[in-house]
Amino acid sequence: MAFAAEIKYIDKILERGYLKIGLPPYTTPPFYFNEDNGDLAGYDVEIVKNFADFLGVDVQFDRDSKSFNDLVRRSGANDFDMAIGKLGTTYKRMSDAHPHEYMNFRHAILANRKAIANLQGNTPDSQFARVLLDSNISLGFIGRSAYDTYANSLFPNANKIGYDDWTKCKEALFAGEVDGIYRDATEIKKIVYQEPTLSLDFVPVLFEDIVDQKSIYLSTEADIDMASILNYYLAKEVTIKDDTEIIEEFPEFYKPNKELSTQSS
Repeated sequence: MAFAAEIKYIDKILERGYLKIGLPPYTTPPFYFNEDNGDLAGYDVEIVKNFADFLGVDVQFDRDSKSFNDLVRRSGANDFDMAIGKLGTTYKRMSDAHPHEYMNFRHAILANRKAIANLQGNTPDSQFARVLLDSNISLGFIGRSAYDTYANSLFPNANKIGYDDWTKCKEALFAGEVDGIYRDATEIKKIVYQEPTLSLDFVPVLFEDIVDQKSIYLSTEADIDMASILNYYLAKEVTIKDDTEIIEEFPEFYKPNKELSTQSS
């Protein structure tokens, strides 16, 4: 569907003939990944492809950012029209670019079962979240991601360690270097579903009241002219999903023994 626009930024996209999209340089199915033929696919990829179809243009992906935070920074610097990729929303990122929410996931930790038991003691489950947040737990996460920022804000007393990627986070947990690893619920649940025997030594902890708002990011220039169009598209075509809904919609990516490499956001 193509149309004539009288909005300067949209005119620029129409003249160019494609939408420039920033995407993380990682693989995180079912959100963004390469199919066997090398083509990009996934929930986030389809969202921006459908938006481009609405504008009547093609899509060009930029995956050269150095980290998730760098991707948002580059979006604010007009390196592309928008950035997507299960990107969490933080105040720091909002100082770089403008967020447009499209998913809501609970925060979660996969933790050493003994460490959790020692922390909890006789504390009722209903009060344990505060104990965990205030504890000196050793916590691993992806460096230069939203969870780097969340950890520093929500776990003030924890021993916080940022790793280069999610694989290194898991290796650190299983080697006993950290007590827990910190991500959104879809990724923590994926580990448990794919490797059920881990439940003997590790336990997932989900924070029901702490939500990671996932956003598409625009620069100030793009936001001035495109915000209303993007918000209309998201409201009409994209239902804001939570982690449970995503897992139910894409069960094939959360079944045990499915070999998929993932990164945090």
